[in-house]
Amino acid sequence: MTITGFTHGTSEDVPLQRFEVFTGTGRRRDWSDEEKDRIVAESYSGEISVSAVARRHGLSPEQLFTWRRQVRSQAKQG
Repeated sequence: MTITGFTHGTSEDVPLQRFEVFTGTGRRRDWSDEEKDRIVAESYSGEISVSAVARRHGLSPEQLFTWRRQVRSQAKQG
């Protein structure tokens, strides 16, 4: 997500100011199965919340919840 803002001055001596806020990595990461397994296991440890684990690893909580759901589905099948 990008937020761009402009601050307009009321007199000629105040310059135009611009700022941009970038959130997230801006690209997809390629997580190995081992990394996913380790992060999912950490999220089940009960020591910190799932959202905190996700933030610690630069993930969205939704992505981590998806990984957890996939692990549960695989466990039921296997």
